[in-house]
Amino acid sequence: MQTPTVDLAVHVNAPIVTVFAQPAADARCTSEALYGEVIEVLAKQGDWLEIRQQRDGYKGFVEARHLTKPDSSASPVNSHWVSQRSTLLFQQADLKSPLSHRIPFGSELALSDTTTHSFSKTACGHYVWTAHCLPLSESHPANPLELASSLFLGSPYLWGGRSPAGIDCSGLVQALARSQGITLPRDSGDQEVWLQTDVEADDYRAMDLVFWPGHTGILISTDQILHATAHTLNCLIEPLDDVISRAGPVSSVKRIF
Repeated sequence: MQTPTVDLAVHVNAPIVTVFAQPAADARCTSEALYGEVIEVLAKQGDWLEIRQQRDGYKGFVEARHLTKPDSSASPVNSHWVSQRSTLLFQQADLKSPLSHRIPFGSELALSDTTTHSFSKTACGHYVWTAHCLPLSESHPANPLELASSLFLGSPYLWGGRSPAGIDCSGLVQALARSQGITLPRDSGDQEVWLQTDVEADDYRAMDLVFWPGHTGILISTDQILHATAHTLNCLIEPLDDVISRAGPVSSVKRIF
């Protein structure tokens, strides 16, 4: 039986948390929640919570142990996001101190003071290397193609994945958009509908997003695409025509960057 509840101040307390279609460990995986992200709890069912991710509105089920409600009535507000492939949370402001977590690109943190050793303290009492984070209001200085190549190229394909440890096609596009301060829907079909600017075939350019039914990727040139694909189970670059030969005609090309 579900117990209705709403709490906007719940945060992900593990580096990467699987979001399931149903409240069962053998259910289909649909997405992931990353460390520090704010989650809205819709209902409780035993050890499971039905949730909605605040950033993109995606719904699913997670194990309750992976979410934490802050102790104080004044919930910490996330101020920064992790802009590196991953970073480390230490127990002290000392690189030789024990690790608390290794968290991926896109994780969110509420940072307070910065120490003289270039560490910042998080609201949870951990310490992170300040240069590995950017304010939530700031875009990444690298362009999306540079990020895709340096952070995601070669990453394993993972259905529902949202990090360099494992990524799917729409997770890759969503992460690249997020790096530029743009919040896209989670799934490729919704992304295609949400994006307004269509590109004609004779006007393709690098960083345009290419869509097929159920798939997407980013052009690195007029005829090469970088994408996370189940065909090879990794994130790679290949000729656009090769993907068309497997996936069929392109349904649309969109411009956002």
